[in-house]
Amino acid sequence: MKTRNPVVKFGLLFAVLLTLGAARAQADILPPVSINFAPVGLTMDQTAQLNLVNVDVANGMLVNWRFINASGGTVAQSSVILQLGKIVSANYRPQGGPLRTELRAQVDILTPNVPSESLRRSLEVFNNDTGATTVFMGGGQ
Repeated sequence: MKTRNPVVKFGLLFAVLLTLGAARAQADILPPVSINFAPVGLTMDQTAQLNLVNVDVANGMLVNWRFINASGGTVAQSSVILQLGKIVSANYRPQGGPLRTELRAQVDILTPNVPSESLRRSLEVFNNDTGATTVFMGGGQ
């Protein structure tokens, strides 16, 4: 006949609950929706512009956007509450450094239960002197 030590039982129960709690906490930390744009190249006379508009969420949605360089470092970022129908644009223009740089944009929708279709978005690269768009990537509906 096996005898079970109550301390061991309690320890096992505590370990299981701790593991479940950690998994739940990690799920709460991760953004519900993450949108990644393809990398683009920029020269010193160009600007990358990220355009965002909330097309569906009446109370607004909280988003975090960032521009990430080729090394994986964040070169610009911010959080913003997008009101329904309002357009927000974020620009990144290289300052100093190499004549050409590569970067990508990432947008996280932090408001729970908001699908990516509620956020129309685009990334463009334009010439600073002429304003001519050289790259355009749209997304959403």
